[in-house]
Amino acid sequence: MELSVEAYTAWQDEAQRERLLMDQLPQVRYIARRIHEHLPRHVPFEDLVHAGVVGLIDALHEYDQKKQVQFASYAKFRIRGAILDSLREMDWSPRDLRRKARLLEEAHP
Repeated sequence: MELSVEAYTAWQDEAQRERLLMDQLPQVRYIARRIHEHLPRHVPFEDLVHAGVVGLIDALHEYDQKKQVQFASYAKFRIRGAILDSLREMDWSPRDLRRKARLLEEAHP
């Protein structure tokens, strides 16, 4: 992952970056909880939270204030994307196979 040094240093100081991360942690848990509701019980909730925190940190590194988008809005998409990416990495089957299995289940209740 290549970090945009210009975007990262656009924040005033380390304390501001840390405060921003801490302010967004409840959002990470909220997004993880919403995704976890639609998953099988064997998927650990804390794994989703961890992936979301990684996405939040990545969002902070890649955020560009010049784009005139609120950080919270930008971070929300990066957090959700990081969680979904982690789920895809854990899944052993391709999406097409999952789709076909779902169609089979719907056809034979």
